[in-house]
Amino acid sequence: MLGHDRIGTGPIRVIVTNDWMADTSTWDGARRYLDLDAFTWVFADLRGYGRSKALEGPFDLGQSVTDILALADTLGWPQFNIVGHSMSTLVAMHLAQHQADRIRRVVVLTPAPPAGMGADDGLVEAIRSLALADDAARIGNLGQRWGDRLSAGWVGFKAGQWRSTTNPQAVADYVRMFAARGLPDPTAMIAAPVLAITGEEDFEIMRSGAVADLLGPIAKNLSVVPFVQCSHYPMQEMPPLTVATVERFLRVD
Repeated sequence: MLGHDRIGTGPIRVIVTNDWMADTSTWDGARRYLDLDAFTWVFADLRGYGRSKALEGPFDLGQSVTDILALADTLGWPQFNIVGHSMSTLVAMHLAQHQADRIRRVVVLTPAPPAGMGADDGLVEAIRSLALADDAARIGNLGQRWGDRLSAGWVGFKAGQWRSTTNPQAVADYVRMFAARGLPDPTAMIAAPVLAITGEEDFEIMRSGAVADLLGPIAKNLSVVPFVQCSHYPMQEMPPLTVATVERFLRVD
């Protein structure tokens, strides 16, 4: 079973999953703001990350979906809300497409395109190589992407989190899921309400306009909330606002 941490005692049940670069410790700075009376939060690390770092593969979408459902069964949750971030938004969307009776509401933070990023084999291998690289290469990549906006200290922290919370082979294997393949059926409909939180300093394909265009055709009940002056990590860059936005959406019956 996936390693996880459960906090809160409320009736609104939520499973939170991780992104590509780290486990759900990405949420640590935001957890102090969570409502623990109205919600029960389960922070679940996918295979190869954090509390699930020692679990063997496959490290892919199908296994991740199976693992989340098995975790919900163990928790005794016939229905729950799912929160995905970046890579794991595909897991959340797949669950909502094919397990409609179990998914109450869906939150996707800085979501990956349903059909994947469209990377060719060369780019996929380049990203996979980065996953297996040393700290210097990782810091260089993070600095190129965030160094102009966020502090050098944050870049160093993020590189350390990337190293300490992940199995590098798992990180490399997940690349095909979000960079090339996406959802098995990117046109299958999502009946549950969907909230997408975007960072307007993120990659263009993950900003609000692109997300509305890409998710709108499959999620008819879609709300897109753009965070200005935010990039790919709203729970770290704007933690109180992220928590408030997610909780307001999930409170609705």
